Amino acid sequence: MNKYMKCPRALPWFMSLLLSALAAGCGGGGQDTILGSNVGVIFVPPPGAIAPSATCPTAGLTIPKVTVTNPVSGNQFVTTSTTGVAGGGKSMTAAFSLPMNAATLNAASFTLAPVGGSLLRPASVSYNAATQVATLVTAAALLANTTYTAVIQSSATSAAGTQIGCPIAWSFKTANIATAGLSTINLGVAAPFTIAATAGVTNTSVLPNTTINGNVALEPVTGAICNTVPVDAAGGFGLCGGFAPTLNGKVISALYPDAGATSSAIKAALQAAYLSITPPAGPPAAGALGGAISLPAGTTLGAPTGNALVQGDNYFVPGVYQSNTSILVTGDLTLDAQGNPDAVFVFQSSSTVGSPGGAPSPGSHTRILLVGGAKASNVWWQAGSSATLGTYDEWQGNILAGANITMVTGATSCGRLFAGAFTDGAFIFSANVVSVPGHASAPAGCQ
Repeated sequence: MNKYMKCPRALPWFMSLLLSALAAGCGGGGQDTILGSNVGVIFVPPPGAIAPSATCPTAGLTIPKVTVTNPVSGNQFVTTSTTGVAGGGKSMTAAFSLPMNAATLNAASFTLAPVGGSLLRPASVSYNAATQVATLVTAAALLANTTYTAVIQSSATSAAGTQIGCPIAWSFKTANIATAGLSTINLGVAAPFTIAATAGVTNTSVLPNTTINGNVALEPVTGAICNTVPVDAAGGFGLCGGFAPTLNGKVISALYPDAGATSSAIKAALQAAYLSITPPAGPPAAGALGGAISLPAGTTLGAPTGNALVQGDNYFVPGVYQSNTSILVTGDLTLDAQGNPDAVFVFQSSSTVGSPGGAPSPGSHTRILLVGGAKASNVWWQAGSSATLGTYDEWQGNILAGANITMVTGATSCGRLFAGAFTDGAFIFSANVVSVPGHASAPAGCQ
């Protein structure tokens, strides 16, 4: 099956949850239970879901459908409350394809319950006719590490009076103790640094010249080189074989230490950050950030521009994701913070991280797209070995690599890049732009 046509991977607990949540089903009992006939792109029924029943009143009708929800189906890192909601409650929404009858969207037709538990009594259920979005707000925060099912019952009707047919359900899980507190990774003294390398920097003569917006750390003294030439003792790249990158910052090395931020202290801070986002089993050394959603072997993420968003393929919500092999991003990859500007995304790769390259705009190439308040500063890519950003690719997020980082001609990055976490790691440039998120000289929108 083409990867761009595949359905989201089903979660093990999904089927049993659906059967228990909607035992009454449509029409003639349990065998008529259906959760997938009336769904949008995100909500494809998992393998084994019961097929639609002939008793569902959908044939020949233009029925209202749920096109997208927040939280999305299958998200396992949902926050327990929503910022700004009174009483610490959680807000969730369902967008419809048709105008709805607001009177039919209420606490009886839009419900939420934990697995094995009773329906929650919501603080409110409302409908916005302008956006065609129904909103349920809970009276209190949800429980951590708990699976919930939201259901739109068949009693909900469109403004024209057509019922949705059969109940529509989706499931999500709140973050566990380890990931519920997942916050911005602590970089310490390394925060102002755009790049760091333990085996020096190489910059080609390709124009336009590489631009670095932020400070640079080169450690140890043998790695304080640019195009094999030692950097200067004044905070710059020195001669660099005649091709020094344009630098809006300074170069910190054993040749030019900065008070409170020596190159060795910066390297130590970056190694600590690397370990803080490393799973307990490596790579290459054991860390403490477990509980990740597993990505399939030989992971390829992303899809061509304009493709439907598919959770776990070209669309991700905040959380921790792990590949036991490599991560290659092709086409567009959307990261959705779902309205939380502090939301954190971590992608753990046991091997490489990168993108294959493409054509300059408006041609196709890899793009990391940040929506819903997502920020590059809160996106983390961990490479057990090396990372390579292909020609003209637009990268977002911080890369912490065990070995080398290469930026091929025209690639850009909004995010810190660290080469050589636990081995010699060089940095290779070719007409690139790389920026610390929020730097005064960074491109607009690099946050």
